[in-house]
Amino acid sequence: MAFMKALQHDCEFHNAMLMGQYIMVMDDGKMKGGGLIEGYDDDEVQIGQRRYSRSTHTFIPFQPPQCNIPYK
Repeated sequence: MAFMKALQHDCEFHNAMLMGQYIMVMDDGKMKGGGLIEGYDDDEVQIGQRRYSRSTHTFIPFQPPQCNIPYK
């Protein structure tokens, strides 16, 4: 899986979930969250305890951070 290429298709989300790939969630050029994909459907992706809209957010496979980053 290539880094910095946004996930778009169900098979890409499924592979990232199976492989335990860290996903960075972006919205309007700003990091909004990140973690492992817990589940997804046609409208949303669940990463950790939060759900993100597939139409408004970008999901990028990335290296996990080396520290805890609080998201608000």
